[in-house]
Amino acid sequence: MLTSVQRHIEQEKLLLPGETVIVGVSGGNDSIALLHILRSLNQHYQYGWKLHAVHLNHCFRGEESSQDAAYVASFCREIDVPCHLFERDVPAYMRETGLGAQEASRELRYGIYRQVAKQCGAAKVALAHHADDQVETILFRLLRGTRLNGLTGMPQRRWLVHGQVEVVRPLLSIRRRELEEYCRQNGLEPREDSSNRSRKYKRNLLRLDVMPLLETVNERYREHILALAEAVREDEEYLQKQSRAALEQVILEQKQNHIAISRDKFQTCDVALQRRMITLILSYLSRQFEWSSQHVEAVLRMMEGVHPSAVLHLPDRLVARRMYERVSFSRDGKDKETGDFCYEVAVPGSVWIAESGIAVHTSYLPHEPEWGKLPRFAAVFDADRLSGSLRVRNRKPGDRLALFGSGSVKKLKELLIDAKIPKACRERLPVFVAGEEVIWVPGVRRSAAAPVDEQTTRFLCIEVEFGEDWREVFLP
Repeated sequence: MLTSVQRHIEQEKLLLPGETVIVGVSGGNDSIALLHILRSLNQHYQYGWKLHAVHLNHCFRGEESSQDAAYVASFCREIDVPCHLFERDVPAYMRETGLGAQEASRELRYGIYRQVAKQCGAAKVALAHHADDQVETILFRLLRGTRLNGLTGMPQRRWLVHGQVEVVRPLLSIRRRELEEYCRQNGLEPREDSSNRSRKYKRNLLRLDVMPLLETVNERYREHILALAEAVREDEEYLQKQSRAALEQVILEQKQNHIAISRDKFQTCDVALQRRMITLILSYLSRQFEWSSQHVEAVLRMMEGVHPSAVLHLPDRLVARRMYERVSFSRDGKDKETGDFCYEVAVPGSVWIAESGIAVHTSYLPHEPEWGKLPRFAAVFDADRLSGSLRVRNRKPGDRLALFGSGSVKKLKELLIDAKIPKACRERLPVFVAGEEVIWVPGVRRSAAAPVDEQTTRFLCIEVEFGEDWREVFLP
């Protein structure tokens, strides 16, 4: 085990002699094995690494979580590794932000890694993800929907702070059972997180039930999936090179916080390159944000649409603007990620609402729609009966809807309770208004405003595309 990990670290230059290395340690089998392996290699090969363990108590499991923290601190004292213990109320953070358990935990954990890395002058953060984790990640992405790059799995290394701190995963070629055997052979007694056995988490369901079934089909399925991931990674590297070369040909202007491209030249490229070119642009302007296919598709829709002038608000203060055959991407105004929001919605057009995590698409239909074939989160209005400009905002105290088909008026607050919208999500839920009148709350209720009838000549369709963080609310 030690020789295998040592060879891999040196071949890939994951850790260099003399570096300060933060090691994420939960107290479980994998992270305890990683810390012990790195400490043993450091002693045997005299690398001169300065190891620091970081543990976060997520406050999910009460006394059990506290005991995990105490165990990590004790283990670090035994092997003489400095230990940094943190405690964060993740359930409270979930209620505050509306994030899911995994997303909230990851956000807080990586923030702590950045903090400790800065304090200690660390160049690397080593994490204990292994081969079984990689297979699980690829399967999970495949089942939830992913493009080709999602099948590459977790990268072996990536920037945590661009140009300064890297996340590295030295155990990606090692199986879970090998790490368990390593702990037994070395007399280590890691703790087991009881939540890992709970089937209410979909990843656990995949690991506990689905993956064992796959093994009955082919006991070597893991290595085949990992081989596929490596092949896809190689293809992705080639396509990325092609995309960078193509992007250089379409750029009209480039500054630190601004890129402008030629729409005509961009559209001569194959769509497979177009998607990667957009991702390259967004990643250049915001290296800290993880851009999803939803963001990329929203930009593509804007560029392909018939509307010659359109504005698309993206996360991390990025704005894409189309001005006929010139498309610019830049940081714009104050950070729109937090607090109240209100945007005017162009018709036709698309807009990404970062605060809400949705994309809004509007269009005029040529005739009355087939109502049974409308997307789930779409509503159609008589455009000529809407009073005032179309806007999307978060809810306000006193919001009411005139209910479609009943003639009654009801408070939005009551409708949200009836629809069982989680309290943490209510401030982010999009509310569409025409002038001052609430006309639609997607996933909750359409109002009686501007109904379509035999007199209607202009059919306005509004469609909302909810992001992944709404999955537990609307996309079970």
